[in-house]
Amino acid sequence: MVPGRGYRTAAALLLIGACIAAAACSKPAAPACPGCNVVLISADTLRADHVGAYGYPRPVTPNIDRLAEGGVLFENAISQSSWTRPAHLSIMTGLYPAEHGVIALKDRRRLPDDVPTLAGVLAEHGYRTAAFTGGVNVSAAFGFDQGFQEYRSNGKYFRDNLEDTRYWLDQHAGERFFLWWHGYDPHTPYLTDPIDRKALGLPDQPPRKGLRKACASRAAEHRIRNYLAEYDGAIHRADRYIGKLLDELDRRGLRDHTLIVFTSDHGEEFVEHGGCFHLNTLYEEVLRVPLIFSAPGLAPRRVHALIPASVSIAPTILELVGIREHPLPGPSLAAAVLGGEPSEMPIVSETMRSTQFEKGHGHLRSLRLGSMKLIDWITLGRRELYDLRSDPSEHKPITEGPALAEASSELERWLAEHPRAIEGSGSSVCKEEQRRIDEEMKSLGYLN
Repeated sequence: MVPGRGYRTAAALLLIGACIAAAACSKPAAPACPGCNVVLISADTLRADHVGAYGYPRPVTPNIDRLAEGGVLFENAISQSSWTRPAHLSIMTGLYPAEHGVIALKDRRRLPDDVPTLAGVLAEHGYRTAAFTGGVNVSAAFGFDQGFQEYRSNGKYFRDNLEDTRYWLDQHAGERFFLWWHGYDPHTPYLTDPIDRKALGLPDQPPRKGLRKACASRAAEHRIRNYLAEYDGAIHRADRYIGKLLDELDRRGLRDHTLIVFTSDHGEEFVEHGGCFHLNTLYEEVLRVPLIFSAPGLAPRRVHALIPASVSIAPTILELVGIREHPLPGPSLAAAVLGGEPSEMPIVSETMRSTQFEKGHGHLRSLRLGSMKLIDWITLGRRELYDLRSDPSEHKPITEGPALAEASSELERWLAEHPRAIEGSGSSVCKEEQRRIDEEMKSLGYLN
């Protein structure tokens, strides 16, 4: 992980690299909501194409859809990882996984205390900061509590933290605040309540066969339909509780001075490429996520341009509330939120399945530039190029030729321009805490 003394240099190199890639840095945008409260909502494991505002026909996200109707929606937002911890670290720091260093499932390091975070910058500017999260991969043990004056997790799901959030809002509604709300509702095991099952016409009971068994069966594509329905039910439950949070903000008269950002850390695979879950690959079903900005006076619009989601969120929030000078190195989307078009830049994502627990594809890195997407299967020693205009489902890899060579050179340039994490930096989570987290990870399907 990038240490504090070298951090300013690392951030400067990142900004230079981003400018080179984008041809020119955009000028800072005028604040959209100067001094506004900030509410960041991240629904874990929510792929964009299962959100109504992104064209999904099933009515699973009415509250998110209403938020999108009055806000700015990025149609092609790409996560920087296909699993929770690295993606959320990128959201909170503006650093790519290669820079903060958490890529592999087996990584047990804590974010170093001297790495600046969104919460830390907002706290320095007078914000009261609080997080109510699902814990586990966003546990305080991994450093996610940095910059937060209060960091709580009463359970993995949105409903587990709703009452504490209400109480906290009652105590601090008169202050300028930053609230991060996170829940694992759309994550395996896809839990639902009777109200969600009734709303979507699901059977009274979920399928008996587990997702992994259904995914591995010969009739996987047929069996997986039932689990897609369960996934939708879990999304509907997340949406219901997100609606309750928005109601709490309305009830206290806070919406007219609050910037709300809604996103997810990654998506989910349902045998599009022969598997289920996430983490193992970097195809579009696990990388394309929803990203919505909503604030008073913000003109609703849809931005079609391709953008890096995770690393852009924190810098964009800071610029929209009027904090232009800050140490977070990611590219800001503030100009695009306010009506401009984001510059084209390479978008890099990364993941690593640990063979300590389960066989997988090892270390992967992808680079997206326009319609072209390179997937570097580092552990397997091969690279594949996809043209998403002619092959949007990523089933026709280009494995040789000048286009592959050009994309590979672009990836090497990106890697040269971005500082790498220092091996072994950051303290490790204590063994007792890690055992507890491992048990919770098993309940989410990670270590089984």
